[in-house]
Order: sequence, then C-alpha cells, then structure tokens
Amino acid sequence: MAASTGATNGQPVAVEVGGVRYPSARSAAQALGIGYSAVTARCHDPRRPSYRWLGATPGRRKVHDPSTSQMGRELTDPARWPNDGGARRAPVMDPNYDPPKVVRQVGWLRCMSCGRHHFSEDVARARMCVECGGAGGWPVGARPSDD
Repeated sequence: MAASTGATNGQPVAVEVGGVRYPSARSAAQALGIGYSAVTARCHDPRRPSYRWLGATPGRRKVHDPSTSQMGRELTDPARWPNDGGARRAPVMDPNYDPPKVVRQVGWLRCMSCGRHHFSEDVARARMCVECGGAGGWPVGARPSDD
C-alpha cells in the first residue's frame, strides 16, 4: 500500500503543510515540487511541525456486489414451458435499464415452412424451425406431409 493511502479503506490521506490543506500526500508533493515520499516522511517527523498527517478523507470505498450492479447484468430469460400451441408469449427482460426493457418475446409457434410447432427464442424474427433452415428451435412432432 502506498504511503499516501494510509487508511485501510484505500482512500487518500489528507495532509496539511504550512497551514495549507491538501487532499493527499501526492497532491501536496506536486504543489511543493518534491517527492511524495519526502512529504510523508516529513509528516511523520516530529522535528517538522508544519507538516501534519490528517488521516483518511471521509467516505468508505464502495464494495462491489454483482446483484446490485447497474451494468452488465444478464437478461432474464423465462423458463421453457410445455407446448401450448402458441397461446403464450413471455418477455425477455434486460435489467440493465431502469425500468427493465423488453428485449424480445419467446414462445411456441408454428414453422412457416413445415407447419410443426417449435419453441422460438424470438417469435418475431425466428419463425422457421432448425430443420427447415431457420433460427428457431427444434420442431416437435411429425411433418404434416408424412401422414
């Protein structure tokens, strides 16, 4: 840990030199034109009363918690449900927005080519099953032409 961050929370330590207060030992060193290690040494030297080590600046360092993070959170994808013939559509939400934003809709639908039901991850764009060359899900059941 650098000498200018003497607090355990990693915040810079305020320094007073000749009655002028600086937010950190580094900023005092830049203003005085000397090295920051010289400033910290003089602050701890009892023969130099004009240099004072004031302690940590107020405020705690914020701890990262992934559940409360405001960016980079995963999309909330609903669980797949049994084939209902396309009656239900469920939204996929993006929690990185406030309020959460609907990204796409998922659900069961019929393939535009073969007519079999498949679970589509995007009912507006993926309308053909994988066997027919689309980006939808794997079809369920036999082809209607195979009867």
